Amino acid sequence: MIKKISLLNRFYRYDKRISSMPLLIAIRKGLTYMIPLLLLGSFALLIFSLPVPAYQNFMTHRFGESWGYLLTMVRDSTFGIMSPLMVICISYSYASEIGMKRNISPIIAASVSLASYIAICGISNKDFQISNLGPTGIFVAIIVSAGSSVLFMQLSSWNGFRLKAYTKGADAVFKHALSSIFPAAVTVAFFAGANVMLFRIFHISSIQMFLSDYFSALFAKMESPFLSGLLFIIMIHLFWFFGVHGSNVLEPVTQTVFQPGTSWNLSLLEAGLPPGAVFTKTFFDSFVLMGGCGTAICLVTAILLIGRYKNQRELAKLSVLPLIFNINEMIVFGLPIVLNPIFLIPFLGVPILLTITTFLAMHYGIVPYTIHAVEWTTPILLSGYISTQSISGSLLQLFNFVLGTICYIPFVKLSEMASQEQIKLNLQKVYAVYKENEERGYPPALLSRHDEIGNLSRSLASDLVDDLKNEKLELYYQPQIDYNGRIFGIEALLRWNHPVYGYIYPPLIIALAEETSRIDSLGRWIFTKSFDDLRCLRNSGFGDISLSVNVSAVQLENETLVPWLKEKMEWHELPFHSVKIEITEQIALAGSHKIMNQIDAIRQLGIKLAMDDFGMGHSSLKYLKEYEFDTIKLDGSLIREVVSNSNCRTIISSIVYLCKSLDCSIIAEYVEEEEQKNILYQLGCEKYQGYLYSEPLRYEELIQYLNKYVRNTSCGLN
Repeated sequence: MIKKISLLNRFYRYDKRISSMPLLIAIRKGLTYMIPLLLLGSFALLIFSLPVPAYQNFMTHRFGESWGYLLTMVRDSTFGIMSPLMVICISYSYASEIGMKRNISPIIAASVSLASYIAICGISNKDFQISNLGPTGIFVAIIVSAGSSVLFMQLSSWNGFRLKAYTKGADAVFKHALSSIFPAAVTVAFFAGANVMLFRIFHISSIQMFLSDYFSALFAKMESPFLSGLLFIIMIHLFWFFGVHGSNVLEPVTQTVFQPGTSWNLSLLEAGLPPGAVFTKTFFDSFVLMGGCGTAICLVTAILLIGRYKNQRELAKLSVLPLIFNINEMIVFGLPIVLNPIFLIPFLGVPILLTITTFLAMHYGIVPYTIHAVEWTTPILLSGYISTQSISGSLLQLFNFVLGTICYIPFVKLSEMASQEQIKLNLQKVYAVYKENEERGYPPALLSRHDEIGNLSRSLASDLVDDLKNEKLELYYQPQIDYNGRIFGIEALLRWNHPVYGYIYPPLIIALAEETSRIDSLGRWIFTKSFDDLRCLRNSGFGDISLSVNVSAVQLENETLVPWLKEKMEWHELPFHSVKIEITEQIALAGSHKIMNQIDAIRQLGIKLAMDDFGMGHSSLKYLKEYEFDTIKLDGSLIREVVSNSNCRTIISSIVYLCKSLDCSIIAEYVEEEEQKNILYQLGCEKYQGYLYSEPLRYEELIQYLNKYVRNTSCGLN
């Protein structure tokens, strides 16, 4: 167990270190931005090349011989310019992460990186090929986008490199453009100079072609097909782990070393000879890269089988359809796997293991060699049968699928354990932002944020909607007791025990409900549940206890609230005076006519009115008089310091005098010590609520508490 915790902490430290590096964050985000175009191009290729003769014949008959022209255009507009698109996305991400802090435009930074990429590619060279802008140029694209972004940002941060617009009429865009002239010129010139140097000194006219030739030569020199196949699969996944599309980078190797193997096997078979090439492109596509790199379909299956996090399970469900056709970008960048040290071992290990199992199965004749090429988008089981012309090919895929899933399961568990600490940190950030805005009186606007806080808030909001719908929220009740020990009321308190994050800060629940426009549904669930419990209390002999329920300003804006309350209370056969509506001081001070009319209508029904958190510094005697509160509840900050702070005692004494003058009762919340209660009593406050008497209780616990309290005290209930 100790070793497991130590390993977990080590993985977590590595992940945290990686996650804190702006450049690596930018690469992750940039690659994630590419997901829509990658999926679009992948599905266009899938629809065009699905290897089912009946399907191909139908499409040709229905739409003509050129039916795939549109799909070809879509493929070319995505995969065909994948490298420059990736440059733009990564550099824009880095500039957004760093540049905005330095007042540098992300658009300009992305433009400079694109120009730098074109410069080093040598688009005017006679050896340049338009295909270099596609998948084969991705490795160079990532290197150039990272390097040019860092260089441009650094130069832009030096005042000596930035021209300044002093005219009053110059707008922000013009100022950004003018200040970027020298940094942009130096950055683009640097990469153009690198291109010239590569050509003059090393005679490299195309860096993409040089890399392609280098990798092809490396594999051509290897005498062992087995070692060649293992190295190929390892390199693909190492590239992928760092966010580089490994299959595309090594596409030249695939075409020169492994692609011919399938047709060679078929020709040998037709000549009556046994096939001779185990490792072919189809070998890897069909039996190793199932669901794409990392055998991602096994990872998704493991998440669906044992995953506890709803967001990961939802991502896995969304990824299933693309993964069936070996399109894995959604899960690789969404989870993410890229630069995630926890998944490095299975991401590399599972493909290596499946390469070995498939090699052994074919080497010993259990499964035939691949003799028919299939497109990489062909689904699992179907591709195994077509490529080997044997059902044993499909069975081998099924075996590999089960084996890979088993291998991924412990790492999914490890990943969830490591995520716990990060989740706690992110949740604390959400709380901090909410409380900061709460203190300032601003709406939190958490769901509109485009950062970790916004992501977690949206996840929480989605879970809240589901749990509200499925009635997984809870109500707790905290007793209200006077100085003589009589229980006169209870306050309904909302609780949400999230399956992953634990109990959520209640005001945050309300804020999320308001931002998702679910506050009316939540509020009415609270009223309905508390009315049910109050009726049960009255039927159990506790008829004199009143119920306090909090409402928000948004609820009070709904004109149907008062008629709905009237109908519900009559249905539950509750006297109107048995319920007390609590509003905060901020709601009262908002003073909108609609809210004032709603509060007046509530009072006319006979429902009592209480002001919660009174004394936070925004008090207005005017509203105390206009609303005619039945009860004032002292803010907890006054109670906590009542023993040590004489000013708090003076303020409380003044509020008590004011309440007696207005003929309304006063309750002190957060009373936790006997000394606090005694001082409050001396100041004239005789009603209390807090942990001195009881923590908030579930309904069943409340019944036990009330029965025990009646037995053990001579005062009993009011």
